[in-house]
Amino acid sequence: VDMYAKCGALDEALGVFRAVPAQNTDVLIWNAMIGGQAMHGLSRQSLELFREMQALGVKPDEITYLALLSACAHEGLVDDAWSFFRSLCAHGMTPQIEHYACMVDVLGRSGCIGEAFDLVETMPMEPSASVLGALLSGCQTHGWVELGEAVGKKLIELEPEHDGRYIGLSNVYAVSSRWDEARNMRRVMDKRGVKKEPGFSTVEVDGAVHGFIVHDRAHPQSTEIYNLLGIMAKQMKAECDCHHHDYPDVVSLNQD
Repeated sequence: VDMYAKCGALDEALGVFRAVPAQNTDVLIWNAMIGGQAMHGLSRQSLELFREMQALGVKPDEITYLALLSACAHEGLVDDAWSFFRSLCAHGMTPQIEHYACMVDVLGRSGCIGEAFDLVETMPMEPSASVLGALLSGCQTHGWVELGEAVGKKLIELEPEHDGRYIGLSNVYAVSSRWDEARNMRRVMDKRGVKKEPGFSTVEVDGAVHGFIVHDRAHPQSTEIYNLLGIMAKQMKAECDCHHHDYPDVVSLNQD
């Protein structure tokens, strides 16, 4: 079940899960299925599965609640998330740093930045980089620039070698059109020797897996690929009626 779910084959995962007699299931297999659905954005289904689990009398554990909070984050289910978070305590379990990170993520994605900040401030332990990272992401998305700046600087102190922390703070500045400060973060990265990990993606075509890295021209059909991207970019500009600088020239970007 876990293998199928992590590969995105949720129908197969559910098939194996349902093949096990309900009376023979334990919390581990329920966690695998609930977590798999949550991972792939099937939030409502994962919550329904949890209710089915409860009806059968299977007791949840800390991992169950972590999966449920993750599901709530995808769907913006703030009330459900709070209910699960409190239920965790009611069942005699202590929320761990991962639960706090998920709860902050739920609140941050939903625009409840003040609530997320209050939760971070009242945590019984020091907030980890994952907790602060979730808060920073929410600040960036919803324009909380001053708080985002403070959180971003704290994250850089905690993880000075992590490229994403500099980029996160740079994006916060960009949201408020503070372009000089945004560019300065890139210069700080260069000065400190922090390199951004290049993006990487794969696609399967006719049974063959093709890998692509940002600015990569190793693929034998790279010329055709970039030509097609250039055509698509022009069509996007025309259909969206956007200024040219909103969609930089794809070919020139990949020649930099």
